[in-house]
Amino acid sequence: MVKISKIGENAFLKQLFSEGHVHGGKDDCVVLRIGKNNVLISTDSVSYSTNLPAESTPSQIGAFLASINLSDIAAMAGKPIGLLGSFIVPPSTEDRFLYEIVEAIDLKMKEFSSEYLGGDTKEGAELVLAGTAIGEQKDSVLRRRSDLKKGQILCVTGKQGRAASGYIFYRSGYRKRQGIDLLLNFTPRIREAQIISECGGKFMTDLSDGIASAIAKAKDDFNIGFRIVQNEIGLDRNVSRAILLSGASDLDLSLYFGGDYELMFTIENDNYRDFKDAMEKNRIDVSFIGDSWEGENIIFDGEKWTTINRAGYEHFREPPKLGKIV
Repeated sequence: MVKISKIGENAFLKQLFSEGHVHGGKDDCVVLRIGKNNVLISTDSVSYSTNLPAESTPSQIGAFLASINLSDIAAMAGKPIGLLGSFIVPPSTEDRFLYEIVEAIDLKMKEFSSEYLGGDTKEGAELVLAGTAIGEQKDSVLRRRSDLKKGQILCVTGKQGRAASGYIFYRSGYRKRQGIDLLLNFTPRIREAQIISECGGKFMTDLSDGIASAIAKAKDDFNIGFRIVQNEIGLDRNVSRAILLSGASDLDLSLYFGGDYELMFTIENDNYRDFKDAMEKNRIDVSFIGDSWEGENIIFDGEKWTTINRAGYEHFREPPKLGKIV
C-alpha cells in the first residue's frame, strides 16, 4: 500500500490500467465502436480545492466545466454530442447559483452544436462538479496519440502561458478579476482540431497540464521524445507582465504550468508547406515548435540544448511554482 501523493497521478493510472479489466489509457477519450460509428467519451471535474478561485461566478464555473470536457473531445478531433453532469452540492448552496451553473453549461455546449443532457445532484460537504462529454467522429478524421512517430514536426495552437498569467494576476492581487478570466475562460479547439486533422494532423492531445507534461507522457507511452526550440513557442500577451510580477521565467509559464487547453499535435515533414498554407487560409494560429525523435525530451534556448527534466503539472504532486507565487 502506498499513498497516491508518493507516486503521482500518472504512475497510479498506469498501474491501474495494467491490472484487471480496467479499460482506458493513452488517449484523451475512450473510443467505443458502435456499428460503423466511433463514439468518444471523456470525463473531467472541477472544485474549489482543485481549480476554481473562490470568487468565480456560477457562469464561469459552468462554462469552464463544459469547456474542459469539450477540450478532450477536441483532442481527438471529435464532434461533440452532449454533456452529462454529476454534481455534489453543499445544502447551503442557493438554488439560483446552481441554476446559473447549469445554464452556462448549456450555453457553452450550444456554441458547438451540442447540448447539456442532464445528470444527477447529490448533497455533500464541498461543491464538486463532474462532466461526462460524449462525441463522435469518423475513422478518417479521428486522431489518436498513437499516431506519433519520430521525424514529425511538433506543433501547438494558440499562445501559451495564458492560464499561468491568470494565476499570477489572481494570487498576487494585481488584477484578480482578470486573473480569474484568464484561468477559466477559454475556447475549446473543436473547429480547429477537425481542420487540423483533415489537413494532415497526426498525434494530438490537449494541453490541460502543459507542454512539459504532454511530452513526458508521450515519451513514457511511446518511447518517442521531442526537440523543442524555445523561441518558437508563442507566448500569451499577458506573460511579460506576469513575469515582472512573479519573477518566474517564460518557460515556467509556457511549458510547465498548464491550463491553456490548446492543442499539441504533429504533422509529417513533407506536409509542412501545404499544412502551413491551410492554417493561414483557415485563420488558425499554429506554432511549429520542434520535432519528434528517438532521444530524450530536450529544449534549445538559442545557445545550447538542455534536457527537460521537469514534467509539468500533475495531480497529487507539488504544483509548479511561478517565481515567488505559490
